[in-house]
Amino acid sequence: MAALLAGAIWAGLVGWLLLRLLRQFRTHRNASLGPPPTSTEPLPPVAILVPARNEIGNIDTCLAGLTAQRGLTHKLSIIVIDDGSQDGTAEAVGKIAQDDPRIRLIDAGDLPAGWMGKPHACWQGALQAHTEWLCFVDADVRAAPDLLGAALAAALDQRIDMLSLNPLQEVGSFWERLIIPAGLLLIGCVQDLRPVNQSGSNQIAVNGQVLLIRRDLYFAAGGHAAVRGEICEDKALAMRVKQAGWSYRMLGAEHLARTRMYTSLGTLWEGLAKNATEILGNGPNTVAAATAALVIGWAAVLMPLLAVLAAIHRPSA
Repeated sequence: MAALLAGAIWAGLVGWLLLRLLRQFRTHRNASLGPPPTSTEPLPPVAILVPARNEIGNIDTCLAGLTAQRGLTHKLSIIVIDDGSQDGTAEAVGKIAQDDPRIRLIDAGDLPAGWMGKPHACWQGALQAHTEWLCFVDADVRAAPDLLGAALAAALDQRIDMLSLNPLQEVGSFWERLIIPAGLLLIGCVQDLRPVNQSGSNQIAVNGQVLLIRRDLYFAAGGHAAVRGEICEDKALAMRVKQAGWSYRMLGAEHLARTRMYTSLGTLWEGLAKNATEILGNGPNTVAAATAALVIGWAAVLMPLLAVLAAIHRPSA
Protein backbone atom coordinates (compact mmCIF):
# COMPACT_ATOMS: atom_id res chain seq x y z
CA MET A 1 0.00 0.00 0.00
CA ALA A 2 2.79 2.39 0.91
CA ALA A 3 4.55 1.61 -2.38
CA LEU A 4 1.38 2.37 -4.33
CA LEU A 5 0.91 5.65 -2.49
CA ALA A 6 4.53 6.66 -3.08
CA GLY A 7 4.18 5.75 -6.75
CA ALA A 8 1.02 7.80 -7.08
CA ILE A 9 2.66 10.83 -5.45
CA TRP A 10 5.70 10.49 -7.69
CA ALA A 11 3.55 10.13 -10.80
CA GLY A 12 1.54 13.20 -9.80
CA LEU A 13 4.70 15.24 -9.25
CA VAL A 14 6.19 14.18 -12.58
CA GLY A 15 2.88 14.87 -14.34
CA TRP A 16 2.71 18.37 -12.85
CA LEU A 17 6.29 19.07 -13.90
CA LEU A 18 5.61 17.86 -17.44
CA LEU A 19 2.54 20.09 -17.75
CA ARG A 20 4.51 23.07 -16.47
CA LEU A 21 7.33 22.36 -18.90
CA LEU A 22 4.85 22.09 -21.77
CA ARG A 23 3.42 25.49 -20.86
CA GLN A 24 6.91 26.96 -20.66
CA PHE A 25 7.79 25.48 -24.05
CA ARG A 26 4.71 27.03 -25.62
CA THR A 27 5.53 30.38 -24.04
CA HIS A 28 9.07 30.27 -25.38
CA ARG A 29 7.96 29.12 -28.84
CA ASN A 30 5.49 31.99 -29.08
CA ALA A 31 8.23 34.46 -28.10
CA SER A 32 10.74 33.74 -30.83
CA LEU A 33 12.58 36.14 -33.07
CA GLY A 34 10.79 36.71 -36.35
CA PRO A 35 12.24 36.69 -39.86
CA PRO A 36 14.72 39.33 -41.03
CA PRO A 37 13.26 42.54 -42.48
CA THR A 38 12.02 42.41 -46.06
CA SER A 39 11.59 46.15 -46.51
CA THR A 40 14.24 48.36 -48.04
CA GLU A 41 14.21 50.69 -45.04
CA PRO A 42 17.79 50.94 -43.77
CA LEU A 43 18.75 49.44 -40.45
CA PRO A 44 20.43 51.63 -37.83
CA PRO A 45 24.17 51.31 -37.18
CA VAL A 46 25.18 48.79 -34.54
CA ALA A 47 28.40 48.01 -32.71
CA ILE A 48 28.98 44.38 -31.77
CA LEU A 49 31.01 44.02 -28.58
CA VAL A 50 32.72 40.67 -28.03
CA PRO A 51 34.43 40.17 -24.64
CA ALA A 52 37.01 37.43 -25.08
CA ARG A 53 39.24 35.62 -22.62
CA ASN A 54 41.14 32.55 -23.85
CA GLU A 55 38.73 31.95 -26.74
CA ILE A 56 41.20 30.74 -29.35
CA GLY A 57 38.93 27.78 -30.15
CA ASN A 58 35.90 29.98 -30.80
CA ILE A 59 36.95 33.43 -31.95
CA ASP A 60 37.50 32.59 -35.64
CA THR A 61 34.02 31.12 -36.16
CA CYS A 62 32.42 33.81 -34.01
CA LEU A 63 33.90 36.64 -36.08
CA ALA A 64 33.16 34.82 -39.34
CA GLY A 65 29.47 34.79 -38.46
CA LEU A 66 29.39 38.39 -37.25
CA THR A 67 31.16 39.82 -40.30
CA ALA A 68 28.68 38.04 -42.59
CA GLN A 69 25.60 39.84 -41.24
CA ARG A 70 23.25 40.86 -44.05
CA GLY A 71 22.01 44.42 -44.49
CA LEU A 72 24.67 45.93 -42.22
CA THR A 73 27.74 46.00 -44.44
CA HIS A 74 28.57 49.68 -43.93
CA LYS A 75 26.80 50.12 -40.58
CA LEU A 76 28.55 47.42 -38.61
CA SER A 77 31.53 47.71 -36.32
CA ILE A 78 32.93 44.88 -34.25
CA ILE A 79 34.96 45.56 -31.12
CA VAL A 80 36.71 42.58 -29.56
CA ILE A 81 37.78 43.25 -25.98
CA ASP A 82 40.65 40.98 -25.00
CA ASP A 83 40.41 40.25 -21.29
CA GLY A 84 43.92 39.05 -20.53
CA SER A 85 43.93 36.05 -22.87
CA GLN A 86 46.97 33.80 -22.70
CA ASP A 87 46.17 31.38 -25.51
CA GLY A 88 46.72 33.56 -28.57
CA THR A 89 43.20 34.97 -28.82
CA ALA A 90 44.39 38.56 -29.24
CA GLU A 91 46.90 37.58 -31.92
CA ALA A 92 44.21 35.67 -33.84
CA VAL A 93 41.86 38.65 -33.74
CA GLY A 94 44.65 40.96 -34.86
CA LYS A 95 45.28 38.85 -37.95
CA ILE A 96 41.58 38.77 -38.85
CA ALA A 97 41.28 42.54 -38.32
CA GLN A 98 44.06 43.17 -40.85
CA ASP A 99 41.69 42.00 -43.61
CA ASP A 100 38.51 43.60 -42.26
CA PRO A 101 38.56 47.24 -41.12
CA ARG A 102 35.24 46.79 -39.32
CA ILE A 103 36.99 44.73 -36.64
CA ARG A 104 38.88 46.48 -33.87
CA LEU A 105 40.81 44.85 -31.03
CA ILE A 106 41.18 46.60 -27.69
CA ASP A 107 42.76 45.53 -24.42
CA ALA A 108 40.50 45.48 -21.36
CA GLY A 109 43.45 46.48 -19.19
CA ASP A 110 43.97 45.66 -15.54
CA LEU A 111 40.93 44.68 -13.52
CA PRO A 112 40.09 47.41 -10.97
CA ALA A 113 39.10 46.52 -7.43
CA GLY A 114 35.44 45.64 -7.08
CA TRP A 115 34.97 44.61 -10.71
CA MET A 116 34.23 41.18 -12.18
CA GLY A 117 36.05 40.40 -15.41
CA LYS A 118 33.21 40.28 -17.92
CA PRO A 119 31.43 43.49 -16.81
CA HIS A 120 34.77 45.31 -16.98
CA ALA A 121 35.51 44.06 -20.50
CA CYS A 122 32.00 44.93 -21.71
CA TRP A 123 32.24 48.41 -20.18
CA GLN A 124 35.57 49.10 -21.86
CA GLY A 125 34.09 48.09 -25.19
CA ALA A 126 30.96 50.20 -24.72
CA LEU A 127 33.07 53.28 -24.03
CA GLN A 128 34.66 52.82 -27.47
CA ALA A 129 31.37 52.40 -29.36
CA HIS A 130 29.42 55.35 -30.74
CA THR A 131 26.57 53.73 -32.67
CA GLU A 132 22.85 53.95 -31.95
CA TRP A 133 22.69 50.31 -30.86
CA LEU A 134 25.08 48.08 -28.93
CA CYS A 135 25.06 44.30 -29.20
CA PHE A 136 27.02 42.24 -26.68
CA VAL A 137 27.87 38.79 -28.07
CA ASP A 138 29.76 36.01 -26.30
CA ALA A 139 32.77 34.66 -28.17
CA ASP A 140 31.32 31.13 -28.31
CA VAL A 141 28.24 32.25 -30.27
CA ARG A 142 28.00 31.40 -33.97
CA ALA A 143 25.59 33.75 -35.70
CA ALA A 144 23.62 33.11 -38.88
CA PRO A 145 23.75 35.95 -41.46
CA ASP A 146 20.28 37.24 -40.55
CA LEU A 147 20.68 37.36 -36.76
CA LEU A 148 21.37 41.07 -36.33
CA GLY A 149 18.93 42.14 -39.01
CA ALA A 150 16.11 40.15 -37.41
CA ALA A 151 17.02 41.40 -33.93
CA LEU A 152 17.11 45.06 -34.98
CA ALA A 153 13.85 44.68 -36.91
CA ALA A 154 12.14 43.17 -33.85
CA ALA A 155 13.49 45.91 -31.59
CA LEU A 156 12.28 48.66 -33.91
CA ASP A 157 8.89 47.10 -34.71
CA GLN A 158 8.08 46.22 -31.09
CA ARG A 159 9.77 49.28 -29.58
CA ILE A 160 12.11 47.15 -27.52
CA ASP A 161 14.85 49.01 -25.68
CA MET A 162 16.78 45.93 -24.56
CA LEU A 163 16.55 42.52 -26.20
CA SER A 164 17.98 39.23 -24.92
CA LEU A 165 18.26 36.34 -27.38
CA ASN A 166 18.48 32.60 -26.71
CA PRO A 167 20.80 30.74 -29.10
CA LEU A 168 20.55 27.01 -29.68
CA GLN A 169 22.51 25.24 -26.94
CA GLU A 170 24.72 22.52 -28.42
CA VAL A 171 26.12 19.64 -26.36
CA GLY A 172 28.95 17.25 -27.14
CA SER A 173 30.49 15.34 -24.25
CA PHE A 174 28.82 12.91 -21.86
CA TRP A 175 28.81 15.48 -19.04
CA GLU A 176 27.26 18.15 -21.25
CA ARG A 177 24.49 15.75 -22.28
CA LEU A 178 23.93 14.80 -18.65
CA ILE A 179 23.90 18.26 -17.07
CA ILE A 180 22.78 20.87 -19.61
CA PRO A 181 19.36 19.33 -20.46
CA ALA A 182 18.66 18.96 -16.74
CA GLY A 183 19.70 22.58 -16.23
CA LEU A 184 17.26 23.71 -18.90
CA LEU A 185 14.56 21.63 -17.21
CA LEU A 186 15.41 23.36 -13.94
CA ILE A 187 14.85 26.74 -15.59
CA GLY A 188 11.54 25.55 -16.98
CA CYS A 189 10.38 24.29 -13.59
CA VAL A 190 11.59 27.18 -11.42
CA GLN A 191 11.06 30.26 -13.58
CA ASP A 192 7.68 31.27 -14.99
CA LEU A 193 8.50 32.73 -18.39
CA ARG A 194 5.05 34.20 -19.06
CA PRO A 195 5.48 37.48 -17.12
CA VAL A 196 9.04 38.10 -18.36
CA ASN A 197 7.96 39.94 -21.51
CA GLN A 198 4.98 41.69 -19.91
CA SER A 199 5.14 45.41 -19.27
CA GLY A 200 4.89 46.27 -15.60
CA SER A 201 6.05 42.85 -14.43
CA ASN A 202 9.09 42.66 -12.17
CA GLN A 203 9.86 39.10 -13.30
CA ILE A 204 13.14 38.80 -15.19
CA ALA A 205 14.91 36.12 -17.18
CA VAL A 206 17.89 36.84 -19.38
CA ASN A 207 20.45 35.15 -21.57
CA GLY A 208 23.61 37.23 -21.75
CA GLN A 209 25.03 35.43 -24.77
CA VAL A 210 23.39 37.94 -27.13
CA LEU A 211 22.17 41.27 -25.72
CA LEU A 212 20.97 44.14 -27.93
CA ILE A 213 20.41 47.51 -26.27
CA ARG A 214 20.03 51.15 -27.26
CA ARG A 215 23.27 52.94 -26.47
CA ASP A 216 21.66 55.97 -24.81
CA LEU A 217 19.59 53.72 -22.56
CA TYR A 218 22.63 51.60 -21.72
CA PHE A 219 24.51 54.57 -20.33
CA ALA A 220 21.39 56.04 -18.71
CA ALA A 221 21.01 52.77 -16.78
CA GLY A 222 24.64 52.92 -15.70
CA GLY A 223 25.80 50.20 -18.09
CA HIS A 224 28.08 47.47 -16.84
CA ALA A 225 29.69 49.92 -14.44
CA ALA A 226 26.49 49.80 -12.40
CA VAL A 227 26.69 45.99 -12.12
CA ARG A 228 30.48 45.74 -11.89
CA GLY A 229 30.57 43.31 -8.98
CA GLU A 230 27.70 41.05 -10.04
CA ILE A 231 28.29 37.39 -10.88
CA CYS A 232 25.23 37.47 -13.14
CA GLU A 233 25.80 40.89 -14.65
CA ASP A 234 23.40 40.26 -17.53
CA LYS A 235 20.44 39.69 -15.22
CA ALA A 236 21.38 42.65 -13.02
CA LEU A 237 21.60 44.98 -16.03
CA ALA A 238 18.29 43.77 -17.44
CA MET A 239 16.67 44.27 -14.04
CA ARG A 240 17.87 47.88 -13.92
CA VAL A 241 16.46 48.49 -17.39
CA LYS A 242 13.11 46.95 -16.55
CA GLN A 243 12.77 48.64 -13.17
CA ALA A 244 13.43 52.00 -14.83
CA GLY A 245 10.39 51.46 -17.03
CA TRP A 246 12.14 50.75 -20.31
CA SER A 247 10.99 47.96 -22.60
CA TYR A 248 12.73 44.60 -22.18
CA ARG A 249 12.12 41.34 -24.03
CA MET A 250 13.69 37.89 -24.17
CA LEU A 251 13.16 36.03 -27.44
CA GLY A 252 14.24 32.70 -28.84
CA ALA A 253 16.82 32.77 -31.62
CA GLU A 254 17.67 29.09 -31.92
CA HIS A 255 17.20 29.26 -35.69
CA LEU A 256 19.66 32.15 -36.06
CA ALA A 257 22.42 31.49 -33.51
CA ARG A 258 24.02 28.55 -31.77
CA THR A 259 26.59 28.03 -29.09
CA ARG A 260 28.47 25.33 -27.25
CA MET A 261 29.24 26.90 -23.91
CA TYR A 262 31.37 24.24 -22.24
CA THR A 263 33.93 21.77 -23.54
CA SER A 264 35.32 20.46 -20.23
CA LEU A 265 33.92 19.33 -16.90
CA GLY A 266 35.67 22.22 -15.13
CA THR A 267 34.09 24.94 -17.26
CA LEU A 268 30.77 23.10 -17.11
CA TRP A 269 30.84 23.15 -13.29
CA GLU A 270 31.69 26.87 -13.26
CA GLY A 271 28.79 27.53 -15.62
CA LEU A 272 26.44 25.46 -13.48
CA ALA A 273 27.39 27.51 -10.42
CA LYS A 274 26.83 30.82 -12.23
CA ASN A 275 23.51 29.78 -13.79
CA ALA A 276 22.30 28.33 -10.51
CA THR A 277 23.08 31.66 -8.86
CA GLU A 278 21.10 33.46 -11.56
CA ILE A 279 18.08 31.19 -11.15
CA LEU A 280 18.10 30.40 -7.41
CA GLY A 281 19.91 33.40 -5.96
CA ASN A 282 23.33 33.85 -4.39
CA GLY A 283 22.76 31.77 -1.29
CA PRO A 284 25.14 29.34 0.44
CA ASN A 285 23.20 26.29 -0.75
CA THR A 286 22.68 27.38 -4.35
CA VAL A 287 24.98 24.85 -6.03
CA ALA A 288 23.74 22.09 -3.72
CA ALA A 289 20.16 22.88 -4.71
CA ALA A 290 21.08 22.85 -8.39
CA THR A 291 22.84 19.49 -7.99
CA ALA A 292 19.79 18.09 -6.20
CA ALA A 293 17.59 19.38 -9.02
CA LEU A 294 19.85 17.61 -11.51
CA VAL A 295 19.46 14.32 -9.65
CA ILE A 296 15.69 14.73 -9.29
CA GLY A 297 15.32 15.69 -12.94
CA TRP A 298 16.98 12.53 -14.18
CA ALA A 299 15.28 10.43 -11.51
CA ALA A 300 11.91 11.53 -12.88
CA VAL A 301 12.85 9.90 -16.16
CA LEU A 302 14.91 6.93 -15.02
CA MET A 303 12.99 5.63 -11.99
CA PRO A 304 9.80 4.68 -13.89
CA LEU A 305 11.95 3.09 -16.60
CA LEU A 306 13.95 1.10 -14.06
CA ALA A 307 10.74 0.00 -12.35
CA VAL A 308 9.38 -1.33 -15.64
CA LEU A 309 12.63 -3.16 -16.39
CA ALA A 310 12.66 -4.67 -12.90
CA ALA A 311 9.09 -5.88 -13.32
CA ILE A 312 9.93 -7.45 -16.68
CA HIS A 313 12.91 -9.35 -15.32
CA ARG A 314 11.33 -10.28 -11.99
CA PRO A 315 10.65 -14.03 -11.92
CA SER A 316 6.97 -14.84 -11.74
CA ALA A 317 5.67 -16.45 -8.58
